[in-house]
Amino acid sequence: MESVFRLDSVSPTLAESFRRASSAKRRQAAVVACELAASSADLAGQEVGLGLAALRGGAAGQPDLRQRLEDLAAHFDDEYLRLNEEVDESRKAETLRLFSKARAASALAFALIHEPGELHEAIYEAIAALDDPSELIRVVESELR
Repeated sequence: MESVFRLDSVSPTLAESFRRASSAKRRQAAVVACELAASSADLAGQEVGLGLAALRGGAAGQPDLRQRLEDLAAHFDDEYLRLNEEVDESRKAETLRLFSKARAASALAFALIHEPGELHEAIYEAIAALDDPSELIRVVESELR
């Protein structure tokens, strides 16, 4: 029986394309997903730049860089949860922005994993970073073919 990915919950078709894709196509799809998510979420900073550069260069990245991106994602998650608990409707946009940044940082961290079979997690997190992921799904689907 095939493994079920979180990606199946947002796009079963995309998850199936991922399963059938080569390692090189999976990596390229994750790179594109991360670039789009980081751009859409306005995610910036030294770790982000280094992570994107490592992905573009075909490297899986150093464990310390991946850890710094995981820490960045956790920071944005903590801020998101803190603001979300305040139930202040005037800060809803800021809360959603923090959620998007957390998901984009998490996507980058997952993309730096050495195992191409796990890149579906990076794609899933990138999709979660966007309000409307339809374009990202379309582009990633194209990369996987």
